[in-house]
Amino acid sequence: MENGEFFKNIGKRIRQIRLQRDLTQEELGERANLHYSYIGQVERGDKLPSLKTLSKIAKALNVSLDYVLEDPATYEAQPDTEAAINELVTMVRTRPVQQIKLLISVCRTILEELDSWERAT
Repeated sequence: MENGEFFKNIGKRIRQIRLQRDLTQEELGERANLHYSYIGQVERGDKLPSLKTLSKIAKALNVSLDYVLEDPATYEAQPDTEAAINELVTMVRTRPVQQIKLLISVCRTILEELDSWERAT
């Protein structure tokens, strides 16, 4: 993949996430402290933001920077899956670290049981 295509894909990814969040370019710009026209330029691939700016955009979208940079074709997540994951992240984001670690432990145990059950059937 050429650099120009990579940059355009980053912009498309930002637009995709923004639309999933039901945000306008203006709203994303306000959250990231960037001008809405700059958001549009980034989404079209006309401008390549710095890592610091990409990080601000990711934070404003409530996702990690690697999620913004990730090629969605590399995984099979469906829109419903993304919505469920986002709901889960939203629910635990403000919890104390100890509670989050407990939730991770419980989820890990449940997933291991589900995997075991699926292998048995």
